[in-house]
Amino acid sequence: MLTEHSLTIDFDTSVTVSDIMGENTLDTSVLRQDDINTPVRAHVDEAEAVDEREYEIHAIEEFVARHGVTKPTEVDFTPKKYSWGGKSKAEQLAKNPDYIERRGRPRSLHTKKMSFTQLDNGLYKRSGRGRVKKGHKRHTFTIHFSKYNIAGDGTHSHDALLAMATL
Repeated sequence: MLTEHSLTIDFDTSVTVSDIMGENTLDTSVLRQDDINTPVRAHVDEAEAVDEREYEIHAIEEFVARHGVTKPTEVDFTPKKYSWGGKSKAEQLAKNPDYIERRGRPRSLHTKKMSFTQLDNGLYKRSGRGRVKKGHKRHTFTIHFSKYNIAGDGTHSHDALLAMATL
């Protein structure tokens, strides 16, 4: 069943906002303008502004008289090198054909301790991140940094892992 409602609003246009709120409700004293004769902002003393500019010009002229001025040349407009110093890779290769570019700080440690799990056949496999399986035991070997990738792939014997400690 559908019910229809109607709404009507009657407006009384003879009543104003001040009639509804009362006379003392609205305080308009803060909206009043200050005295008409007071300045809106403080003006800058033009004589002081001119003196400061003349002082700057005098300082510039004094600097030019002392140090001199040169016209800019092509060297002034060439981009500056932002390298850490030294020669470029091409210059290094021209000097030494076996040159290898190295970035960053040099290594302080050349070895890393890696853990391996001994399998049932006696070979060792790189251990995962979690706990070892029941009955297995982790063994730690010191591996040279150049052999990290080789040590992580596949299985290795005990003697092979011991040999990886050196270069």
